[in-house]
Parts: sequence; C-alpha cells; structure tokens
Amino acid sequence: MAGGGIASNEVVDYQRAAALPGIEVIDAQRSPRQWRVIPDGYAVVVFTTWQGRASTRGQTHVGERGLAFCNTPGDLLIGTPLSGPGSFHVLQIRPELLEQWLSEQQPSSVRPEWAAVMKPISDPLRRQFADFFAAFERRTAAMEAQSQLLELSELLISELIQGARRPHPVTGSANRGAARMRECLSEEGLTVDLETLAKRAGLSRFQALRAFKQRYGLPPHAYQLCLRISHARGLLREGLPAAEVALRCGFADQSHFTRHFKRMNGVTPMQYARAEAGCLGGTFRVANDPGTLVQRSDR
Repeated sequence: MAGGGIASNEVVDYQRAAALPGIEVIDAQRSPRQWRVIPDGYAVVVFTTWQGRASTRGQTHVGERGLAFCNTPGDLLIGTPLSGPGSFHVLQIRPELLEQWLSEQQPSSVRPEWAAVMKPISDPLRRQFADFFAAFERRTAAMEAQSQLLELSELLISELIQGARRPHPVTGSANRGAARMRECLSEEGLTVDLETLAKRAGLSRFQALRAFKQRYGLPPHAYQLCLRISHARGLLREGLPAAEVALRCGFADQSHFTRHFKRMNGVTPMQYARAEAGCLGGTFRVANDPGTLVQRSDR
C-alpha cells in the first residue's frame, strides 16, 4: 500500500478472530490516501463515506455509499479518493473459504466469480455487513460471530456471485435438528460454538442456523445469550461478584457482561445483586436515573 500526504486523524485497523479462520476485516476511517493493493483472497469493499475511483483489470469504476467493490485474488486495485478523506470496510475472504461456502450453499455449477466489479447492494445486505463489522468491535462470543458470518455469506453470495440463487427453506428433518440443538444449548450451551452444535444435530452450519431461527424466532447465538444471562442471574443471587459471574458465563469482560445484562433486564448486574441483598420485606426499583436505586418498603 502506498500514499502520500496522509492526514494525522486517519485510522486503519486490521482485524482477525480465532473463531473465524479465513476472514480478515479492514476498518478504514477518514482515509485520504490512494490505496494500491493486490489481495491474495477475494475482497468486498463496502463504502460508508468514501467516494472515489476504483480501478482494476484496466477499467475504472466510481465508488460511493450503497455500492460494493468486488475484487479477485491477484488483481491490482487502485483506489483514489475524489472528495477528501472517507471511510470504508473491507471483508477479505480466503479462496478456500469462499469455495466451501459455495459447495454448501449452491449447485456445483456456481463458481467463485463476482457478478460485477462494482455493484449496488440491498438494504438487508448492507445491514448484515454493518452488524458483522460491528461484531469485531464488540468482541462477541464465538457462536455469535460465526452465525453473523454465515448469515452474511448467504446474502453476499446470492447478491454478488454470478449465477447464485437464494437458499431454499429448511425441511422437516432440519426442523427436528433444531429441536436437538435447543436441547444441547440447554445442557451445555454457555460456551458451545455453532460448528459443534450443528454436528450434534446432524446438520450443516447453514442448515442449523436457518432451521433454529425459523423454528424458535431467534438465531442460536441469541438463544445462547439468553441462557447465559439467566445463569448469570442465578450466580448473582448466590452472592458472586459481577467480575467472576462474567468470566463463568463466557463474557469477554465485565463491561461486556454489564452491557448485555442491562439491555435484557433493565438494570445492571450490581443493581440486580443489591436488590437481592435488600432489607427483609422491601424491594428495589430503578428510579428515573438509571444509575440510582430507590428502596421501597412493602410493609
């Protein structure tokens, strides 16, 4: 990569996750540089505020919000901003991973070829990209990251790959597998990942994700989060400190745990624990100030 006159407030972050082998994300914020890249994998550039020219294979395309630039391994990309610094994300996919997705989702005749170099993307795909990129910043659990990547891959392939078709609805046998997945989540679900869960149910990861969501209304990782929060409430009632509860329930850290706990319960873990430790005959409620506890006597 090369460029000159780089502004001091440019931020470029390369992100990888152990739970997602074959994937690398680039988060470029306020980038004024000319980018010159030869990727060793497939790449999808999703523009947020960046506007400019993207040149590859002897052709130049105009990139802006609402479009995705699709690059092929070994093809030189030159990206030149036209209206000052801008921001974008890049999803880089190892060739063997894209081929695996295609073999699991599409007929054998569909090859790893982009339908177009620069292509408009639908609102659902744009939102799925945004959710997936945000997952790296939130340090999500393995199952959530894997689930979001698989959901993204299905939309990405159906919209951006030449000749791809949308996935078929799940069948009765897959629905039965979803029930088995629910049993596994209840028995050992605090840290189990999607691949392990799918194997226990005798399904592919794609079948497992679609079947569970269709039957129960939530993807497996969201159901798993509900179980973890439920388990956390029990540990807090036993008097364990929030930091230890966060660790036992598989959260990245206490702040990660607190954010999810409050979103699902309306109070922080500390507020919940204090309510349990309240005076006999009294309860606690959250006042208008979410950081304030007010004791209310019921006697």
